[in-house]
Amino acid sequence: MKKLASTLLTKEQFWAIIENSNKGKYIEDELNKLSCDEVLGYIHWWDYYHKQSYKQDLWAVAYIVLGGCSDDGFDYFRFWLITRGEAVYMNALQSADSLCNEFANLTGDEYPMWEEVSYIPQEVLENRFEIDFYEYEAEGQVEYENIPLPELEFEWKEDDEDSMRKVCPNTFDKWWGNDKF
Repeated sequence: MKKLASTLLTKEQFWAIIENSNKGKYIEDELNKLSCDEVLGYIHWWDYYHKQSYKQDLWAVAYIVLGGCSDDGFDYFRFWLITRGEAVYMNALQSADSLCNEFANLTGDEYPMWEEVSYIPQEVLENRFEIDFYEYEAEGQVEYENIPLPELEFEWKEDDEDSMRKVCPNTFDKWWGNDKF
């Protein structure tokens, strides 16, 4: 019988895992505590929140802070954003400019992009449960809902500083041209 991934872990459980992971540093340890089904549910919520954060104002923040941001870079930025925890994430969805001070709190080896964190659940499935996630899904063992990316209408342009400042004024004023990252 096919398992619906969204029912295998609650949103509250997902955010508790993120909180307990110390901003993603111990996410593998946290995922290794879960059952196979719970890891599959985690993957659903990770994808859900990743796609919910596909917003033009968050892209502007990433572009400003990082001095540019490609499509892939914006994916990695949103992975990092999820690891910051539910409060930071939800505040950022309401106002991307709320992230302004989050960057000031980063220490030397921290960087607001994180590609590798998205692969950890699949690695846990493979190493702990000997399951290839993509084969498991293709065989119909688990069903993932299609979560479409929101449509973007950019309110800012790369070559227009005033347009970026309008979208996220605090972030622009503090981080534009800053070479911390």
